[in-house]
Amino acid sequence: MARFGEINAQYFDDAGDPLSSGKIYFYETGTTTLKDTFSDINQTIANTNPVILTAAGRQPNIFFSGTAKAILVDKNDVQILVRDPIGQTASVFGDGWVATKIYSADAVVLGSDGQYYRSLAAGNQNNDPTSTSGYWTLLYSVEWNAGITYQTGAVVTYNNLQYQSLQNSNLNNNPASVTAYWASIAFAWLSTRTYAIHENVVGTDGILYTSLQNSNLNKVPASSSSWWVGTSAAAAASATAAASSATAAATSATSSATSATASATSATASATSATASETAKDASVVAKDAAVVAKTAAETAETNAETAETNAETAETNSAASAAASATSAAAALVSQNAAASSATAAASSASSASGSSSTATTKAAESAASAAAALVSQNAASTSASTATTQAGIATTKAGESATSATASASSATAAAGSATSAAASATAAAASFDQFDDIYLGSKSSAPTVDNDGNALQAGALYFNTTSNTMFVYTGSAWTEAGSAVNGTAERQEYTATSGQTSFSATYDVGFVDVYLNGSRLVPTADFTATNGSQVVLTAGATAGDNIGIIAYGAFSVADVYTQAQSNARYTQIANNLSDLASAPTALTNLGLSATAAEVNLLDGSSAATIVNSKGVVYGSSGEVNATTLQIAGASITSTAAELNLLDGCTASTTELNYVDVSTLGTTQASKAVTADANGVVTFDNGKIEESTAITSSSNAATINLRDGDNFTHTLSENVTYTFSNPAASGKVSAFTLKVIQDSSARTITWPGSVDWAAATAPTLTATSGGVDVFVFVTYDGGTTYYGFTAGQAMG
Repeated sequence: MARFGEINAQYFDDAGDPLSSGKIYFYETGTTTLKDTFSDINQTIANTNPVILTAAGRQPNIFFSGTAKAILVDKNDVQILVRDPIGQTASVFGDGWVATKIYSADAVVLGSDGQYYRSLAAGNQNNDPTSTSGYWTLLYSVEWNAGITYQTGAVVTYNNLQYQSLQNSNLNNNPASVTAYWASIAFAWLSTRTYAIHENVVGTDGILYTSLQNSNLNKVPASSSSWWVGTSAAAAASATAAASSATAAATSATSSATSATASATSATASATSATASETAKDASVVAKDAAVVAKTAAETAETNAETAETNAETAETNSAASAAASATSAAAALVSQNAAASSATAAASSASSASGSSSTATTKAAESAASAAAALVSQNAASTSASTATTQAGIATTKAGESATSATASASSATAAAGSATSAAASATAAAASFDQFDDIYLGSKSSAPTVDNDGNALQAGALYFNTTSNTMFVYTGSAWTEAGSAVNGTAERQEYTATSGQTSFSATYDVGFVDVYLNGSRLVPTADFTATNGSQVVLTAGATAGDNIGIIAYGAFSVADVYTQAQSNARYTQIANNLSDLASAPTALTNLGLSATAAEVNLLDGSSAATIVNSKGVVYGSSGEVNATTLQIAGASITSTAAELNLLDGCTASTTELNYVDVSTLGTTQASKAVTADANGVVTFDNGKIEESTAITSSSNAATINLRDGDNFTHTLSENVTYTFSNPAASGKVSAFTLKVIQDSSARTITWPGSVDWAAATAPTLTATSGGVDVFVFVTYDGGTTYYGFTAGQAMG
């Protein structure tokens, strides 16, 4: 929705008078189709077309959607001007919320709190998105701001992770650390993130997992069962528990049926013979015991049902997404519990009835028929209990299946959400990278030349910035900043001033050295009459007289491509007398050309070929400075080395004697006064002995370092207790080995070896305590110093 014109818009004719009763016609842009306009922002009150101006030439309210073509005419329809397009020519996203405007569903506005909201209903008017519920919802997550108060459900981004608010009035609570107010919704498992107990992630196998411990770092969910449990497994456990509840309920039904059978037996025995009252009493006791068993079984069913409820609650904790399904399972288990409790009550009634029957039979056999009737009542109650328990067992089994199905659906939903989160993160990363590339080239406005880019990195060639001091754009050449253009727009810019009495300073934009100043038409002399050194001010040497005209002309500075002067052009292009074509004498022509060579010498070039040696002709180098020769000689001796062999000496400064050091008889075998070489297998054979340097070390402040770059053999005369450090071993995969000779002090000293030394049986040797005693040790490492194997070569040798 666009408003046409400003609140104070007034139109005039070409004579400058108000356009009284003028008209504005509106058409669809680029057409002659009339376009509807309205006098209210909700587009319910239509304007006439054309819209009539007031007597003062002012327009009424004009609103329309999108763009339009407008034609302004006077009251007699004489056209004054045409404008196409007008209105909302640029895409507008999230205009500020207006109380009087009626918003449609999905309209986007900017709230007074700086956040974007999306309308949830059509006809949405005068409902402030920041304080009215049910009409607006936050459009998308924004970077967390400590100064914004968030409500339950709000989503923010902090350190590239998303969080959801758990409470209302959530102000200045850091999402990364205040877990009572925020819940992380980063679904994809990250090896670098430390998870707390009960946090949920989606593993690399697409399954939703719940953390079982705090400080859960770099534990792969799919293979770390002591740290993670899959939601599907928890739901299955809930289903198993519910099925167990069903089985226990069925057992209760069976026990109740047994109670009914026992009660029926008691009734039959009592009815058979009144004199067999003792038998009836015994049967009643049996019925009572069976009823007690039924009660116990029912209590077991109740306990199992409570276990099913607990497991369902555990499934709810492990997966927020399956909470509803797990709660349903718990409810079903509770129904089973209540039904089992009813079974226990019925069975207890049966026991009570049977006990009464026993008491009556003892008192008098004649009333045993009443016991039979009571037993029959117990039978009916037990049958009812059995039926109820069987029904509830079916319900529990059904709910267990629903719980497992819900868990599977929840895991699928979590997988899809994780995929969406991954895509969103990739999109955000790409957008950030694109902006960073732009930000590295255009550095924005600066008061002085920057030395690094906006990220603190080295400047790139082609980088730009605008100097706010000189109002000039600068470009970086790769080594220095240079002006990308003149401070003057065009070839010249003129400023005119009428001076006040004694005025000396006048504002002007110019390139230093390219400005002229005039006083009442007379050109002033730079430096003597004025100074212009900062590009923004011209300062007169003597103050002007009131009313003086000061004219300042600034010239646009630019560089002209290199050109010849007239003299240079004449020397370059004018035909010179006595050139080669004017003379019949070749020697004279050669002299005129400045050549000292004879014709025969010049002819040595005739027939020569670039980069190739031609017999009896001059040598001409190729385009890359190369010359190809079939034979090279030095002092008459032919060189038989290949080019590759000669290139080995490129850059060599050695003398002949030094070069002869490599003249060996057999590669890989050492020779007297010759360089050491390796054979084709990289092996060196020492024909005679090998001498190595011994390096003496000292300690200071009870510490000494053995630097393996200093040698392979070390000696140390102890003067204090010392802790050794081994440094600079060969890289892992190579071997470093060295010997250490330790000479004991007059007072027995001790050595603390590095923790990386592995001694035989994990026990370091005991030093010889005798003054001057000599111990020799050998160390070797194969893994870059992670482990040194220590050996005692000899002790008490001094």
